[in-house]
Amino acid sequence: MAPATLEKKQNQSQLSGAMMERNKMKIPFITLMLVLGIAAPATRAEVVNKIVAVVGDQIITLNELNQACASQESNLGETGSTAKLDRKEVLERMIEKLLVDQEVKRQGVAVTNQEIEQAIDKKRQQLGLSQAEFYRALREQGMSIDDYREQVRQSLGMAKLVSNEVKSSTEITDPEIQAYYEKHKDEFYSSERVHLYHIVLRDSPEAENTMKIIRQKLAKGASFQELARLYSEGEEAKSGGDLGWVDLDQLKMPVRKLVSDLPLGKVSQVYVDEVGSHLFFVQGREKGSQLELDKVKERIREILFEKQFQNQYAIWLERLKAKTYIEIRL
Repeated sequence: MAPATLEKKQNQSQLSGAMMERNKMKIPFITLMLVLGIAAPATRAEVVNKIVAVVGDQIITLNELNQACASQESNLGETGSTAKLDRKEVLERMIEKLLVDQEVKRQGVAVTNQEIEQAIDKKRQQLGLSQAEFYRALREQGMSIDDYREQVRQSLGMAKLVSNEVKSSTEITDPEIQAYYEKHKDEFYSSERVHLYHIVLRDSPEAENTMKIIRQKLAKGASFQELARLYSEGEEAKSGGDLGWVDLDQLKMPVRKLVSDLPLGKVSQVYVDEVGSHLFFVQGREKGSQLELDKVKERIREILFEKQFQNQYAIWLERLKAKTYIEIRL
């Protein structure tokens, strides 16, 4: 449900039971009671749900701010961050989101049902959930599928608007790309690569003894590739355990350490993880080298585009703020 206008809220004499969707949360939208003359002592509900910001003809309540802060604190906790949450910064982001949403409605930016369903399906697939599992996950967060569709509609509308207003004015030239490359050449080196072969035995009662047999045969000069075909339980077993050329920085740190200094033609020590027991064999090695401009041109374009886009977005937001009545009461 769209937020009520400020005028309507000020004319209400009782707490509203309306609900609104804002900042990706399902949040109670409760108006404050206006009292003429000498006000009675504020109740807990009145204090918690006081207005902390007015943006055009809409408001943000303390209750909404508290819930937004709680959500972000939870996210920080999950990432292990020790950063302290700035409530004023959270409120500023809420104001900006509201400004953009108001501009979406003012310009009549359309989002089709097909676009909404495609976005939801893409998100569900990214999470690896069936439709039933996805709906259940929403319910566990106190959100219905209709609530989520409205949230997606708002997000897509904002993305379309920002793309139209900001992206169109963002252009990266070849001279800018060349200048960035010359200034940051040390960032554009190819990673050292190794041609790697692999034997893996899944965790089982027989795995330890089988690995001993493999190592004994290797010590006697048996071919790593033939033993991989015979014993390995990895997908690459049929090709003799061939993983192809692999960038060292793409390997898990324990494996990287294991093979980074391994001489050509030598077999690694056994590495054990949650999958099972592994052996690695280095067939070839290539040192990292300076990448030419034509190899990294599009990567640099993306870097410069992101920087310029953020600058243009900030300027555009300031224009929105300048033409909209905003009052912060925090």
